[in-house]
Amino acid sequence: MHPLVVAIFATLVLGAGKLAVALATGSAAVLASAADSLGDAVVSGVNLVMLRQAARPADDGHPWGHGKAEALASLSQAVLLAGVVVGVVWTAGARLTGASPAPTPDTSTALWGMAASMVGSFLISTFLERAAKRTGSLVLRADAAHYRMDLLTGAAVLLGLGATALWQAPRADALAALGVSVLMVREVFRLGSEAVDELMDRPLPPDEVAVVEAALRRIGGHVRSWHDLRTRRAGPFRFIQVHVSLPPDLTFAEAHAESHRVERELAQVLANVDVIAHADLDGVDEGGLT
Repeated sequence: MHPLVVAIFATLVLGAGKLAVALATGSAAVLASAADSLGDAVVSGVNLVMLRQAARPADDGHPWGHGKAEALASLSQAVLLAGVVVGVVWTAGARLTGASPAPTPDTSTALWGMAASMVGSFLISTFLERAAKRTGSLVLRADAAHYRMDLLTGAAVLLGLGATALWQAPRADALAALGVSVLMVREVFRLGSEAVDELMDRPLPPDEVAVVEAALRRIGGHVRSWHDLRTRRAGPFRFIQVHVSLPPDLTFAEAHAESHRVERELAQVLANVDVIAHADLDGVDEGGLT
């Protein structure tokens, strides 16, 4: 069974449990946390579907593969979570301004429910992190980090509930809900910005580009220099294009073989990479070639 399937079912159970606690206790903060957890389950579900879609090989209709399906999934998740945040802020704002009653929640039940939820979130994130290390999956690693965020939202909820219990301040619960929404906004921004970067063909991360440049510097052979390095990512796949300068006395076959050698060597420095090396002959005006 795929690790994300396990995480989805576990998160649905946690989210449903927190929703039941929120309805039973009247806690806006727990309700916000429940919305966050159920949103996490949806995010993981979309990740699972799109992970399989993105892994499909290239075909006639998609010669560059299906990798950007992951970016489309992330963008849709960001929009969905943004809607959840708006609902949480609306509810909490209504309670703070007095437009909606601010009942004192049953803090004892809510505290126990959130404590159990935080234990569950820790177990899920640990499980996904171990699966990510075993498989090398970036999606699993990102999801593990996502579930670790639940520990922060849980801490914000516990603070609000604790303040409510100690000082009988019903609005502390609404303030905790707003705190959860702030943490969710960070996640929405991260998901949306990463998706837009990938859809707009932003270059690979600086550390990965540095690895490629280091490999080019030691490429050897007939390569005199290189220029016009371009990189991008589409889901699990990386794409690299570079021009390499070769001696002008090489035959076409020799230049062709040299560019293929560069492609093979660069393909070894990163995982899931497609490389195109253009051969430029020093001193030859390419504009005049026919």
